[in-house]
Amino acid sequence: MGQRGEPEEEEEELVDPLTTLREQCEQIEKCVKARERLELCSERVSSRPETEEQCTEELFDFLHARDHCVAHKLFSKLK
Repeated sequence: MGQRGEPEEEEEELVDPLTTLREQCEQIEKCVKARERLELCSERVSSRPETEEQCTEELFDFLHARDHCVAHKLFSKLK
């Protein structure tokens, strides 16, 4: 029971539509390929003890592809 003897109502867990859309968009072919390139770069960088490579370009490519997909879908979800 909550305050003042009132029964507690279960609160519905709110889900951010942006998070949901990002997860969905990460599954499209363009994003999957960009993520694979990012992961390959990360593995390559991690395997080298001394390197100046940082995978910035691969990260930006992945984020751009995902956010491009999200941009076309997000505003229809907002109230």
